[in-house]
Amino acid sequence: MRHFIRSIVLLLVFSCGAAIAQTATTVSEPAKTGGFKVLLEVNSADPTTWNNAVSNATQIMQVVGMDKAQVEVVAWGAGIKMLAKGSPVAEHVQSLSSYGVSFVACGNTMKALHMSPKDLIAGVTVVPGAIGEIVKRNHEGWTQIKM
Repeated sequence: MRHFIRSIVLLLVFSCGAAIAQTATTVSEPAKTGGFKVLLEVNSADPTTWNNAVSNATQIMQVVGMDKAQVEVVAWGAGIKMLAKGSPVAEHVQSLSSYGVSFVACGNTMKALHMSPKDLIAGVTVVPGAIGEIVKRNHEGWTQIKM
């Protein structure tokens, strides 16, 4: 009887070990499949909100690693103003762009505000609509964070 109980205990220990190993593989999976993809959504012209977005993008790149992270900041509504040349965060946007963070402006908002791509900080991409970009990125498995 003692031998039987010992066998059961060993079986449980090995089963738990296999489950833990499988969990560890699952946790590291994003790095194998192209890394972490994070979409920061900003619809505010408040410099504090934008400084938070810039800070979060920086932290993601530092913690996860630039080679394992894709970060995109999508601006729409009042948030477009912070992607304009001369905005209070223009230097931060340019700096992060050089490290691979993408900044995307909503074309619909730009039309409503009578803005053109030449009004934006160099490197900012214009998409037809922010909502379409957000839906597309969600479908592709990106993690969305509303700022």
